[in-house]
Amino acid sequence: MNGLNNKTGMVYSELVVMMTIMGLCAMAIAVLYPVLPLYLTSIGINPTILGLMLSVAMVGMVLGESTGGWIADRTGIKIPLSVGTFLCVPVVFAFTLSQNATGIFLFFLIWGIFRAAVFGPARGYIGTTTPFANRATIMAVFAATMAFSRSLGTLMSGLIADNLGYDWNFYVSAGISLIAGLLVIGKLRKIPLGRPGLPVSPSQRVGPSPAEEPSGYRPFIIQCVVAMLAFLGIGSFSFLPLLATQVIGMRATEVGILFTIGGLFTAALLIPLGRLADRKGKRALMITGLAISAIGLAGYASAQNYAWLIVATVINSFGQAMFGPAAVALLSGRVPFHRQNTAMGVYGACEDAGMIIGSALSGVVWTAWGPPATFLIGAISSGLGSIICVTLISEKIRKKSDA
Repeated sequence: MNGLNNKTGMVYSELVVMMTIMGLCAMAIAVLYPVLPLYLTSIGINPTILGLMLSVAMVGMVLGESTGGWIADRTGIKIPLSVGTFLCVPVVFAFTLSQNATGIFLFFLIWGIFRAAVFGPARGYIGTTTPFANRATIMAVFAATMAFSRSLGTLMSGLIADNLGYDWNFYVSAGISLIAGLLVIGKLRKIPLGRPGLPVSPSQRVGPSPAEEPSGYRPFIIQCVVAMLAFLGIGSFSFLPLLATQVIGMRATEVGILFTIGGLFTAALLIPLGRLADRKGKRALMITGLAISAIGLAGYASAQNYAWLIVATVINSFGQAMFGPAAVALLSGRVPFHRQNTAMGVYGACEDAGMIIGSALSGVVWTAWGPPATFLIGAISSGLGSIICVTLISEKIRKKSDA
């Protein structure tokens, strides 16, 4: 019994370290995210090309997230975590060395591949080490850590850009990635390179999962489609900095504060909403969350001042906090333990694909029809995802004995 308790304690200790590393990775991205559109337009990149550049970054994330999960299932989590931290440092620095559009496209692709390698393994680790009955709550703790870190990063981003210049956003982001990489080496020493580091045998799990055998690919594919639609809406969210500065007339610092408000609101709600999903049903929160996000995105389309943007951001953040942990936890319950990392990587790749479509489409629509149409596309996409959840997704997880 003491041996089991020691293993459980070790798993949760590593889980804390994992969340810290992931929080730093999220912060490194967030220091750049709000100011990248502003930086690129300042060096002469038009909105259509900007949308394509953001989409190329997401293409890289599709490759990196799916590959990172696949590698983690075969070699352990330490290799993809090292890629997603150390290798991001030189790529982020490279953005400051060239203003050539072709070079920037290449940097976005490589950065997308490297930065995404950590996400599938992190979710997969949670899926293989936590009980299904509490998994949405733990996924919510993980997501809250990410949201808080992103909020701090976005707050820093605007302050850095206004006071030190855009180049310093890249320097700070690279430094944060380096710190995360040092934690991988220093604090995950017990997870060796070259073989799986996740517990996969029944005696090592922190509770059973109903999904000992897959219940077929159809539920998995449907959830991936829903994730793609949800993140298509988030893709249109990429143009919020341009809406805020070019249409509403805000400064970079105010844009950072806007993102921080949304992130902190999300972080505050994630854990209670994750617990609610575990108790009342993950599917119900997926449906409601997507519907609320659609309302928030529609609010951006009609925004006329800063206060309006804040309200729309809060509504959209509420919807995302409802949908995210519930969706990932339900998906994890459908996947066998030995495929958790790969499944999470594929699911994350579908999220990224939605952002690719959303970013590219938003750039085209922004140029052709203006800001309101850009955000209405995201609202329609989230609403369609909610309808699919109502009609095609079931809460029931089929167990091995049912097969």
